[in-house]
Amino acid sequence: MAQAGLAGGVLAVSGIDHRDGTVSYADATGKVSRRPMAHWVGFNAMQMHAHVQGEIGRRRIIEANPLSGDEHEAWEARIRRELRADAIHALTFRHDRAFEAAQAIRTGIEPATSALRRRSDDELVALVPAWEEAVDLYQRLSDEESLIGETASEDGWPGPAPAGAGPEWRAWFQQKEDWRERTGVASAEEASGEAGTALFKIEERIADLPAASLAGLRLKARVAQRSDDIDVEWVFGLGQGLVRDILAFTAPTAVDWYDPPPGFMASPALEPSSFVPVADGIARDLARLRGAAWAEFHRRVSPETTVEDIRRIRRELHLDTLSPSPAKSNIVDQVDFASTNIEELRAIHERMRELSSVAYAMSCMECCAENAAGRLLHWLADELTTVEGKAAAEMQSRRPATFWDRKIRLGLVAERIIENGDDAETAGFIQDLAAWAAEQARR
Repeated sequence: MAQAGLAGGVLAVSGIDHRDGTVSYADATGKVSRRPMAHWVGFNAMQMHAHVQGEIGRRRIIEANPLSGDEHEAWEARIRRELRADAIHALTFRHDRAFEAAQAIRTGIEPATSALRRRSDDELVALVPAWEEAVDLYQRLSDEESLIGETASEDGWPGPAPAGAGPEWRAWFQQKEDWRERTGVASAEEASGEAGTALFKIEERIADLPAASLAGLRLKARVAQRSDDIDVEWVFGLGQGLVRDILAFTAPTAVDWYDPPPGFMASPALEPSSFVPVADGIARDLARLRGAAWAEFHRRVSPETTVEDIRRIRRELHLDTLSPSPAKSNIVDQVDFASTNIEELRAIHERMRELSSVAYAMSCMECCAENAAGRLLHWLADELTTVEGKAAAEMQSRRPATFWDRKIRLGLVAERIIENGDDAETAGFIQDLAAWAAEQARR
């Protein structure tokens, strides 16, 4: 019977294979059910996944807490490999994808990597002695079976089988089995049958493993030749595997896209097809990223989107970095920032922010979507934002002498410094703010 019980705080579960495609096993409550084997496999996979995740969590607290970032990453990779976490996760939640990936490699739809083929070839070549021994054993036992059958005494042999399946036939069958046992024919057949089954399993494994060397190809060819010699069909998949392996064996050497010639880079970045000069490759990748960023911007922004959200989305998508530098702008050139005073800089900064917000909002209107008007308004908003940023940068570089000018400067640059996230700038701002607050307290 299937049993379930607590052993050391962990539920122990076993199953009984009924040899009819069903298994009796106990669930987490201890209830015994008889289900198809696939259900039992899924149940055990889920149990293993839960235990593995629990063990990773337990050991993470004990072993990984004091580790640095790089050390923790290495620890995570080691523990996941040790506990086979990824394989169990795939078995539990991605078994269909795992099958499709293995099937693609097995059938040659998706070629195996060279490293995988080498590992499989090592395993394949290692089967040579076992296969040769299995062939010799099966041949010897088959010869012994034939010899025993030919030399067995006819004493007790029941003769031809009677017609029908009644008592006479059953008596004849029992006498025949007794004769087979007494003469050794039955044991000889059983021994040769077991040897044949063991040989067949080895040949199935040989057919399944990819060959990446002449020794591996030769072994597969020998298996095929043995089948032809005894006039039996090849093991399933052997012919397909041989064709796949020969084509892979004679294919051009794979290109290492991570090792380009000096001055060149792989392009395109996602699925490289050639090496191009670095400058050209960077330009192509920037154009791809810029297109993806603008597509995402238009997906997330609508006429109802607030101006602050538009600015945030632009920052998140790095649009200001990815957008090509525009031609020299007449708008920016109209301002001599170095000659402006604090009040003028504040006015420029505030008005440019308001105007750019209006331009951004108008560019998202339905009448301006994906047309010249929308692009013009985007350009105008970008230019006004540039003026706003230059005014803020100029203000940040100033060191006003008066109390009120320092107050204006601190209020204007606070947002810019906080968003930049520069530790040195933040520390300087805190120092300036503290000094201004102390002066205000003295007034």
